[in-house]
Amino acid sequence: MTHNKLLGVIDEAPYDPRTWSGSSMYFFEALKKCGGLHDVISAQPSKITQWFYKGMSFQPDMVKWKFKYSLNPGYYRQMTWAAKDALNQFDTNQYQVILQVGAWYDMTGYGDKPVVSYHDGNLATLLSSPYGYPSINEGYIGRTLAYEKKLYNRLHLIFPMSKWLARSFVSDFGIDTKKVFPVGAGINLSRILNVEGKAYDNPRILFVGKDFKRKGGEDLMNAFKLVRKEIENAELTIIGPHLGEVPKGVRSLGEISKLTSNGLDQLLNEYKRASVFVLPSLYEPFGIVFAEAMAHRLPCIGTRLCAMPEIIQNGETGFLVPPNDPKALAEKIVLLLKNPEQCRELGNKGYQHYAKNYTWQAVAMQICEIIDNEL
Repeated sequence: MTHNKLLGVIDEAPYDPRTWSGSSMYFFEALKKCGGLHDVISAQPSKITQWFYKGMSFQPDMVKWKFKYSLNPGYYRQMTWAAKDALNQFDTNQYQVILQVGAWYDMTGYGDKPVVSYHDGNLATLLSSPYGYPSINEGYIGRTLAYEKKLYNRLHLIFPMSKWLARSFVSDFGIDTKKVFPVGAGINLSRILNVEGKAYDNPRILFVGKDFKRKGGEDLMNAFKLVRKEIENAELTIIGPHLGEVPKGVRSLGEISKLTSNGLDQLLNEYKRASVFVLPSLYEPFGIVFAEAMAHRLPCIGTRLCAMPEIIQNGETGFLVPPNDPKALAEKIVLLLKNPEQCRELGNKGYQHYAKNYTWQAVAMQICEIIDNEL
């Protein structure tokens, strides 16, 4: 096991369960347990700085505004300076390697310590996805891509969550394959339910995803209309978005917080009562929610995009369908809902796949071992 002590860097409070969609806390806790983590710092600038750059990025359209703000290299420099100020609190003998999450800051110019990074996505993959992106000045986007390319080439090692994302670092940014190591991700649940022996007789479909459009929610709603023609009592539960009036058979529960005991209980019970998990996403650099569904022995249906073919073993733990194809999606949903035993078989294989591959401890161990071997 590694004796390299890592100094972690994340954009917000490291152990806040809301940071990095909940992954930050689990990731750093796992590194701590395997003995590889010295400490973690936040690269978040002051509130005044944040508001200043939000003002600079203003667009009348809120979606474009958020997108432009998230791609501001000037703000990235402010994050870098904030992180370096925090690093000054440490004796350089206390850690050997800097591990930054994402590309919002650049720790490569700080001292002589090697810098590695862990990623759930990059700008190039978003720009090339069927989901698309808000229309803002192309020169602005080009500057951010150039910033990422420069940073990636200076990093000593890059740890993408998926093989699909790893290929993007090589093909889109020209990174040497010898320094790119896909390591996966874990689930962001403090516990799971033991659902061994669960029944799949009720035709219940579950969708969990806040960004309804990006996660393929509109395609699922259209597919569900076709499903109801075949299975009249089919039920679709949607967790995440706050939808208005919904068709018969659809339960829209809105956002459920994992951070409260009641919220977590409710979410886990929805995993337990469902027979099939469906998320026909248009852009999914990894898809931790699929692993959470597999942890509850649910067969999964996703699209043939991004990292989903790595997570869902087609025909073994679920099915993959073309994006934007409600008819093909409906056919696979109906197939599973009409075959409870097949749901059970795929769900059990999915659980085994999760247990072997999708724990934060497994991710932390890989990162520590690779750093031991490569640096």
